[in-house]
Amino acid sequence: MQSRSFSTFANRWHSRLRAISLMLLLGAGGLSASWVWAQSQEASVASETPTAVQQSEPARQTIAQEIAAQQDVPVVSFGVREMFEQADPLVKGVMLLLVFCSLLTWAVLFEKIFVFTRARRGNQRFLQAFRAGQLDVLADTADKSAMGRMWQVGQAELKHYKSMSSQPAETDRVNRLLQRMALTSGIVQERDLARMGSMMGVLATIGATAPFIGLFGTVWGILNSFASIATLKSASLAVVAPGIAEALLATALGLFAAIPAVMIFNKFARDINGFVGALDNFSAEMIASTSRQLDEGR
Repeated sequence: MQSRSFSTFANRWHSRLRAISLMLLLGAGGLSASWVWAQSQEASVASETPTAVQQSEPARQTIAQEIAAQQDVPVVSFGVREMFEQADPLVKGVMLLLVFCSLLTWAVLFEKIFVFTRARRGNQRFLQAFRAGQLDVLADTADKSAMGRMWQVGQAELKHYKSMSSQPAETDRVNRLLQRMALTSGIVQERDLARMGSMMGVLATIGATAPFIGLFGTVWGILNSFASIATLKSASLAVVAPGIAEALLATALGLFAAIPAVMIFNKFARDINGFVGALDNFSAEMIASTSRQLDEGR
């Protein structure tokens, strides 16, 4: 009985010792694994830290050198002249074309101011003399205004009518005379309006096409900027900014040429419409005066 109880007790402690040893083995394995993991993490951090320091230190030195260089080197202006000089040859051609269009627009403006002012004064002077019945003044100022030239062709038709006074003054003949006066004065009117409206098509063309010409130069300049990025393999602002600035200068010149051209065109188009109304009124007034004279002559 004692030997059996001793074997049972020994078996029980043996199983307990196996469980304890297994637990100790598992604990030691976990501790060793955690220690190895910690060591590997420290080694990785230690290996990365010098690299970061090595990478940040030259960068700091480079930044310091750039700041020092910027403080030492004077600032160079980059204005319109510099942008034009550094632009692509095609963009330069676009800019020169737009500058020429702008100069042409202003030249047309001054020419039209002179022509319209002279025509307006001549018409006013002749109309006053016509309504006052001053025949000597009419004969002297007829060639200097559109109304005077209309009156001349009307008087020529009236003179031709009176040269055939041997025929009876029928109503049909009078009507045909008034129609001929209206037609001939209309021809003179259209000729003078065409002379006054010269170069208006140029203004319309500049106003309509100058923005698109400038946009073409802008697109071409931006294409060159992207080509520079691809060539230099750098997308820094120092590489892109000059090309974009030159490209936008072309757009600015296009707008500078187009906006005044549109405004000047609209202004003189309204003036021409005013001249058309004034000449139409004078033609009606002249025909009415001639018809009244013929009725009084009867």
